[in-house]
Amino acid sequence: MQKVTFSLTDDHVDSLDQYQEENDISSRSEALRRFIDDYEELHTEYEELHTEYEELQERLEREREELQTELERERNRNQMILEQREEHTELVRYVQDERSAEQRWREAGIGQRLKWRVFGMDTDDKE
Repeated sequence: MQKVTFSLTDDHVDSLDQYQEENDISSRSEALRRFIDDYEELHTEYEELHTEYEELQERLEREREELQTELERERNRNQMILEQREEHTELVRYVQDERSAEQRWREAGIGQRLKWRVFGMDTDDKE
């Protein structure tokens, strides 16, 4: 064991004495050695926790990016569904209009049909 000599402030000496008393240590030298050992253990724990924290941060960032990608995919999917719904609505409307025109044609008299042949059929229900 090497001998090291240094000076401490009164506050440091008070802290060292308190640590010595709390841990039932017989000398200041032993208290200082244990204090340094405790510091090294805490520092090692801190480094392990910091590493774990960084790994968790990276994992959370990856998960966030994956969720963002999934959200964008779902938005695109929903937009496509809405566009398809709009197209289908237009097709339904067109088919209904065609059926209505066909029904009007069948129900119209020969004179009305002839008029429609020459001038075209109105799209509204006016006769």
